[in-house]
Amino acid sequence: MLWHNYPKSALAETVISNNKCGNNLEDLANLLVKDLPDYANRVIQRNRIHSHPLQFFPIYVITAGKTELESLPLSQTQYKNVMKSLSTDDVKQVFFTTLERQYSINNRIIETQNFHWLILTKTPKNWKIVMVLTKLGYPDDSSEQNFISSPPLDTTEGIIGQAVKLWLRDCY
Repeated sequence: MLWHNYPKSALAETVISNNKCGNNLEDLANLLVKDLPDYANRVIQRNRIHSHPLQFFPIYVITAGKTELESLPLSQTQYKNVMKSLSTDDVKQVFFTTLERQYSINNRIIETQNFHWLILTKTPKNWKIVMVLTKLGYPDDSSEQNFISSPPLDTTEGIIGQAVKLWLRDCY
């Protein structure tokens, strides 16, 4: 079907407008988190094409949410190299979670709740990603109340980092 056959309202909904991505970090974060599972799953699918089928268990991002905008101090030495060209006023932080599922060969479903720390900076034209840190969270099978999480991992070039970069590109 050709684009000119779609109603104008349908076309308008398929394009992210610049005013949605504007200067308001809260609106930007909420829109990003709403769209992030779709973008992350596209990154996963694109990368799956290049992996061997027996080595790769499908992972799917089911949902993303719980945005938090309260910043943490960035004065720790492990982040100084990343932040050296930016002042703390230029850097904004968004925290959110994702629920992900992985399916194993024996049809076992493994769910993880992952915690993401997205660090952004505003340029004159748009928002740019500085870094993404992720803590992977796994339920402890021995008890429903126990939860195991990894140390923070740099996922700037991982699935979530790539998904955020693509979303920001499309946003502008």
